[in-house]
Amino acid sequence: MSKNVITDVCVIGAGISGLVTAKCMRDVGFDVVVIERTNDVGGLWVFKEKGYGVMRFTHINVSKQNYCFSDFPFGDDVPDFPHNEQMASYIRDYTRQFGLYDIIQFQTEVVSVKRKGDGWQVMTSKVTADEDGVVTRTGEESIVQCKYVAIASGHHAKPKWPNFDGQDQFKGEIIHSVDFKDAITNDLTGKRVLVVGVGNSGVDAAVNCATEGRCKEVHLSTRSGAWVLSNYIFGCPVDHYASRALLWLPWQLVNMVTETATTLTYGHPNKWGLNPKMKAHQTQFTICPNLVFHIQRGQVKMHPNITRMEDKKVYFTDGSFTEVDAVVFCTGYFIDLPYLDEEVRSQCLKDGNSLELFKNIFSPDIGSSLAFIGFVQPASGGLLSMSETQARWWAELCKENVRLPDKETMLDVIKKEQEECAKKYFSSSRHTIQKDPIIYNDDIAARFGAKPQLWKHPRLAWRLLLGTCGSAQYRLQGPGKWDKAHDVVMSVPTTAFVDYSATAVLVIIAAVLMWFLTLLCC
Repeated sequence: MSKNVITDVCVIGAGISGLVTAKCMRDVGFDVVVIERTNDVGGLWVFKEKGYGVMRFTHINVSKQNYCFSDFPFGDDVPDFPHNEQMASYIRDYTRQFGLYDIIQFQTEVVSVKRKGDGWQVMTSKVTADEDGVVTRTGEESIVQCKYVAIASGHHAKPKWPNFDGQDQFKGEIIHSVDFKDAITNDLTGKRVLVVGVGNSGVDAAVNCATEGRCKEVHLSTRSGAWVLSNYIFGCPVDHYASRALLWLPWQLVNMVTETATTLTYGHPNKWGLNPKMKAHQTQFTICPNLVFHIQRGQVKMHPNITRMEDKKVYFTDGSFTEVDAVVFCTGYFIDLPYLDEEVRSQCLKDGNSLELFKNIFSPDIGSSLAFIGFVQPASGGLLSMSETQARWWAELCKENVRLPDKETMLDVIKKEQEECAKKYFSSSRHTIQKDPIIYNDDIAARFGAKPQLWKHPRLAWRLLLGTCGSAQYRLQGPGKWDKAHDVVMSVPTTAFVDYSATAVLVIIAAVLMWFLTLLCC
């Protein structure tokens, strides 16, 4: 039996993107309903024995200063790179702090999203999950009628499976990373394991198999290779090196510095069989402090891409082969929005999967009544600050305090950004939505007055230029200004390497000017 719910805003998903969207929309006075398929908040950050979520051992690979809500920082007792249990606890605390639990409909699945007059109609169904994580609908349906809809269910939705010759006849076990919890839980102890993919999930899975999992052999296959960085460089979290001053430089120059620093630390990645086919800044970095250590010890053996499978043998493009008992595909995800009405889908997606949106948020054909929050891939740093900046902009648009450009302008911007992306990044589906968080957040925040201005914050100018500054910098001014933002930004250190380098550059410039002035005076 159906029942109607009438509200201002419907948010799909109670992960980090959905929660921050709900909070931002409530901050400006809207009534909000959040639809969540599971029985908890936090999305992928909630570990589950069965079903979608992080691996048991996963830590965030972005520092807590750059992966937090802008007005709700982590406590001092939390390490730089929190474990997933700490992340889940933090997200629940945020939900409780801002009274969001009361507006979430748990164990509810979106069936369809359609236009309805000047607004939207979201049909939902109650669901249950069995002990294996299989979700079924109960038949209890509802209809949410609203003026605005936010899709915040994430772009890591549908597992992407490769298809190699002989894969269907492979006599070992094949699983996707979505079902990999740890080597012990997945009964891989003592077995020969091949992990496919050198993104963060892939290298984490390989290291887990080689250490706690006590697998007999661990092999790691990569199609395109990777630049692997440690969590820390010169004692500071690696993402703390991102800054406006650095990103204003030509990316090729920044790339040279990054590759040099990496090579001086570990040696060139080719030495370890990582064999990247791209420059360091043409892809998202893989963050892992100990992969090279395990490769050097022979506990993880590197291989190029797979050509075919036969019995339990896996053959590679260099002509070599190995025999394994299990294969773990860490090969990513597709965007999956099956509930979108066909008309809406055609206005938002290209070729059925690739989103074509203004600033990764809005369809030029639909406008600001429908927002995609969190459908962006951070080049460095984390997604959370980007989702929050998107949500705050959307709130100001819905309040009609600011406006979107006209359709033609939005289409031109989309085309230009696609061309720029194709020039810079290595050809890959995930790079079609890749953005640098500082550049992206500055762009979005400037559209509603929240981009930090150096002249307004002279005491923070050095940090705003040379530091990462964390999420709170976007609460220094504009709508949603937070009186504690200044102190939180001050607590995020700049790196000694950048401080010394910038000071040296200033000294050199001063010396050159003094020499030039001396010549003029003579």
